Amino acid sequence: MKKWLSILFFVLALAAAVAFNVFRHTLPLYQVVLLKMIPTLMMAAWIVLIKVDKYNIFILIGIAFSMLGDVFMELPGETFFLVGIGTNTLGVIFYTLYFYFSDRSPDWIRLVPVAIVMGVFYIILYDYTAALALPVLGYCAIHTLFLWRSSARFGEAHISPASQWVCFIGCVCVTISDFLLSLTVFGIIPNEPKFQVTDMILWWSGLFMLTITAEIRRRQLRNRAAA
Repeated sequence: MKKWLSILFFVLALAAAVAFNVFRHTLPLYQVVLLKMIPTLMMAAWIVLIKVDKYNIFILIGIAFSMLGDVFMELPGETFFLVGIGTNTLGVIFYTLYFYFSDRSPDWIRLVPVAIVMGVFYIILYDYTAALALPVLGYCAIHTLFLWRSSARFGEAHISPASQWVCFIGCVCVTISDFLLSLTVFGIIPNEPKFQVTDMILWWSGLFMLTITAEIRRRQLRNRAAA
């Protein structure tokens, strides 16, 4: 039953994602919002289906905040958009906490390339941020911690090298998605459909990869504990 429900959740999420990107500018707002929230809602439902425990609770909370962020950012008005950004940031924080509690080893050397990349991102954004320079700096810092802690998955004894890479690539997709959104928000690049579609593909793909690899790790840990 869980297998078939998992397949159903995936199909619904994929269909909603495609429909959202295709009909985003033609459907009524409530339908657009519903389509946008379905992919992350299905991810959250899948986590609940397979069992919520200490290994994946932070992922579930993060997905819930990401879903709310998707909804708020689709509603008209600057206030809703800013609330959506804040809610989305909470999601990234909970993903970071998941990685931190999964592996607390410092791995300081891995912070260096991530900090360089995010530092360059901030330099690109800086001249366009005006009064938002400090909040944007904080946002870049959060993503720096997020990518740094996710890189600690490399060398993880509980999942295969392929899963380690998929997990990290998923996290990179999440960060690039947010950076691409920032480029359009601050008017550095035009807010064209091609960028909107790319943003959402990166966002949902990244969250999906993170969720799947978190479950692979959870099962491995439970199997080891049972043995």
